[in-house]
Amino acid sequence: MNKFALAVSLCIPLLYSNVSFAENKTMVPEQKFLIGTWSGMPENAKLSSDFASQGVYTVKLNSDGTLLPLSELKLQDPSWITFSKNYKFAYITNEKTEGTVTAVSVGEDGTLKVINHVSSQGDHPTHSTLSQDGKFLFVANYSVGPNKSGVVVLPILNDGSLGNAVQNIKFLDGSKVVSGRQDSGHAHSVTFTPDGKTLYAADLGADIVRAYDYQPNEKQPLRANPALDLKFTHGSGPRHVAFSANGKFAYVTSEMNAEVVVFEKTGNKFVQVQREILAAKDHESHKSASGLIFSPDYKFLYVGNRKDVNEIVTYKVDGTTGKLSFVGRYMSGGVEPRAFSMDKTGEYLLISNVHSHTVSEFKRNKETGALTPTRIALQIGQPTDIKFIP
Repeated sequence: MNKFALAVSLCIPLLYSNVSFAENKTMVPEQKFLIGTWSGMPENAKLSSDFASQGVYTVKLNSDGTLLPLSELKLQDPSWITFSKNYKFAYITNEKTEGTVTAVSVGEDGTLKVINHVSSQGDHPTHSTLSQDGKFLFVANYSVGPNKSGVVVLPILNDGSLGNAVQNIKFLDGSKVVSGRQDSGHAHSVTFTPDGKTLYAADLGADIVRAYDYQPNEKQPLRANPALDLKFTHGSGPRHVAFSANGKFAYVTSEMNAEVVVFEKTGNKFVQVQREILAAKDHESHKSASGLIFSPDYKFLYVGNRKDVNEIVTYKVDGTTGKLSFVGRYMSGGVEPRAFSMDKTGEYLLISNVHSHTVSEFKRNKETGALTPTRIALQIGQPTDIKFIP
């Protein structure tokens, strides 16, 4: 039985018991999006056959906010999705031991076709990003074990396929503060500044976000620039990075102390100006920050926090100072909100709840930033990423 095809508008009623579905209907342009998953990867979790996913899925957001599954492409552990500049291609990390990255073509109907696979030159590639000129894909190999973590650079060829790696920067040494998590380096994300000149790679294992100058015409496009590194409290574990539209401010989630840290650019460097604690209660069971995204107008920031709380924490962003002011905490509609995405209108937020096997939908108040569950969700085994196709 195809669980994905049948599982539309499924959710846990108690989470949404006081919300009227009808009042949340808002007409938006129809949009398609992709869902990445862990398709039964032993290192991440044990799946029952009822919830095992097959790969990456194409879904349509209808004009009334309902969700319609369209197609699937079978891949092993396609956990993170990055589109080409023209959105005709997508590059998908296969988060496994001896990791790979898959290049696929994206049809007008959202159908995906494999072009090729290349090695990520490490273990568990968990994140990627594209250079602004479209020449290279940069991949973060997280690596559960030691010595297989770091950032790899893959050239993008004229037909949209990926070439073999031209550079592999190893993240070897950890801060050794949190046993089992920081015994060695762990590259968790790669993010360019808005001007495309500097790549920041979050090393959860070493409590640092490493800076690299981008040199597109060199054989090895990345050059370390330690003077621009962002350093964090030992044991905090920086995870994901987001920049304001003008590049003046940087926002970083630190996973293990559940914070979002704000930096302001002063001269060449980013200087820390604020630390916001995500959890309402100071307890280890409430500390596990995940992803973060801006609303389309950059007026609000949404940050995930997992473990026992499973919340999306919302902040209003001061456009002048870059500082955050708390709006509210909202239950994610499931367990382990790893990544989330907003449609182009900013009306809806979709959340991948990995361990409850659900993608939950929320209506967003554009004036206040508040979230309201719509009672709409997809049931799919271990969803890890959501990316809209413009």
